[in-house]
Amino acid sequence: MAVFVTDTHPLWWYATGQLRRLSPRALRAFQRADEDRGLIYVPAVVLWEISLLLKLGRLRVEQPFNTWMELLLAKRGFDLAPLEPAVIAGTLGLGAIADPFDAAVVATALARDLPLITKDEQITRARVVDTVW
Repeated sequence: MAVFVTDTHPLWWYATGQLRRLSPRALRAFQRADEDRGLIYVPAVVLWEISLLLKLGRLRVEQPFNTWMELLLAKRGFDLAPLEPAVIAGTLGLGAIADPFDAAVVATALARDLPLITKDEQITRARVVDTVW
């Protein structure tokens, strides 16, 4: 079974039906997780970032955020990756990744030794974690 960590944008695109924005490989990973044939860890900071973007009006969701988040995490192929001390400490060595949310997402993938689903060019150029796109 394939296991991944997700960045914010691919999770949002998948969860809101913007499937054309995903690469075929990323889409396949999300579909397999949805079918309980794969697992995608959702870093807690990804959910926090989405909540902030909703608050700023940069994203919109049809139902309350809490409901959206609970429905996502209730799926068998999706699991929460909490913001653990190892992740926080891991961000210190990621000077090439300036955004604190991105650094925490990368540190989550590194702490779990899993590939990261992302299209983020700064993350892929840094080459500190295996990425899938």
